[in-house]
Amino acid sequence: MPMLQDLDFLAARIEQMVKLTRQLQADRTALQARVKALETERDQLGSQLQQRETELQAMAGNLADYEARIKAGQAQASQVQTQLQLELEQYRQRCSDTEQQLQKSQQATKQLSIVSEEARRQIDSILTRLPGPPQE
Repeated sequence: MPMLQDLDFLAARIEQMVKLTRQLQADRTALQARVKALETERDQLGSQLQQRETELQAMAGNLADYEARIKAGQAQASQVQTQLQLELEQYRQRCSDTEQQLQKSQQATKQLSIVSEEARRQIDSILTRLPGPPQE
């Protein structure tokens, strides 16, 4: 009988080993599927990273271009501002000169008016002293 017990024990052990083997195969299949899923996810993330890096490089290039344009615009604006300041100063000087000329002209007109009035009085005085009928 011990031989039957040994055979029963051996059969039980073989059955246990078969179960463990099947469990290990199932675990192995599950792990392989998980590894495959992780590899797929890694590849997708790598692709996304590459795409983001490409976009980042393009944005960096655009940024450099925009910064260059801004600097050029600022330089041009500064140049225009300097030119406009110069023109403003010239117009202010011309305005000042014109105001001075206007004042001189007004003074000359006033002086001429005074001289003209004095001349008219003298002419009237001379005409009143002339012999003959009075003239109107």
